[in-house]
Amino acid sequence: MTHRSARIAALALCVPLVGAITGCIPLIDDKFTFNCPQPAAAGLAIAVGARANSPAPALPTDVRKLIVDTMNGCGKITAIRVDGRPSIVDAAVFGTQARTKSNFAIDQKAFLDRASAMIANAKAGAPEANVLKALSVASDAAGPGGTVVLVDSGVQTTAPLDFRRNDLLSRRPAAVAKLLKQQRLLPNLSGRKVIMTGLGYTAMPQEPLDDRNRSTLMNLWREIVLAAGATDPVIDSNANTADSAVTSPTVSVVKFVVGDIQPRCDTLAVFPDDGAVGFVPDQARFRDPEAAHKILARFVAFLRENPTAQAVVRGYVAHYGSGDLSQRRADRVKQELATLGATRRITANGMGWGPYPSVSAPPDAKYDQKNRMVTIEVSC
Repeated sequence: MTHRSARIAALALCVPLVGAITGCIPLIDDKFTFNCPQPAAAGLAIAVGARANSPAPALPTDVRKLIVDTMNGCGKITAIRVDGRPSIVDAAVFGTQARTKSNFAIDQKAFLDRASAMIANAKAGAPEANVLKALSVASDAAGPGGTVVLVDSGVQTTAPLDFRRNDLLSRRPAAVAKLLKQQRLLPNLSGRKVIMTGLGYTAMPQEPLDDRNRSTLMNLWREIVLAAGATDPVIDSNANTADSAVTSPTVSVVKFVVGDIQPRCDTLAVFPDDGAVGFVPDQARFRDPEAAHKILARFVAFLRENPTAQAVVRGYVAHYGSGDLSQRRADRVKQELATLGATRRITANGMGWGPYPSVSAPPDAKYDQKNRMVTIEVSC
């Protein structure tokens, strides 16, 4: 963006956008000309789950900043509603003919107000929730090089990813994503940055997900967007426990299975570090060997009963831990499985840093515990 002026004023006007969102706009000396950058900023498409059974949407700080940056770069901002028939609510590109700093600031504030209204108006208009389709609409709107933001619980209630059927959270996320890709049911997210927030957090009458189901749901959507062509998606796992913004049109309630992990073919078991298969800090030694022994014995029994079954153990650590620690922890789980009698068809991989909010994100204390985990993927 080019501002032609004698000098840039060392002041800023901060205006609210969508409740707590604030954009700080530089104030420029009286006489200037504003020219949009060439090329303009890439598009920003925000799919908003203001629907029944999902908490009222809350935009994270990074998304708020993206709105302001896209405005300043004259990129297109699009709001999409997440419901049973996702569609574009509105789209806008910033422009101004202002020739004074005060009028320029007024035009920017007016644009941010419009963007706020677009997002606020993206309420559900059709029953049920098709999150996959919302991602497709958002991807098309953002365009190559653009950013797709999903603000939703991620609990879809329509084909081909109806969570009411097939016990989806017990399946291997990578296998589900692969099947959707084979059937050409994924959006084209190639060349797009993807940010997802609110995944796994629901509003009544949808019962809350337990930690295991929430983690699996996040992993499932991560695998889906990766299979759709996105690279290094960002998952903001901050809790959203607000009530839903609307209660109609209705969205079906999904019954999620709650209970101990039971190994089956084509499933992924996630063991957070504060659970049964947890480790002493900075070591590859079980915090509670008896608890780890008890739950891992189930996998040994399953592998014995299913000669064609294979297991892949993966270790993850917080973003300031070492990749070697993740490998040693995966190896320790494999060793325990072998000690219990499963001597073949087991692979152990240290994956290094965990996936939250993305695998390349800098260290952040709020994601440490989520990133410390071991998973066991069973395929038959």
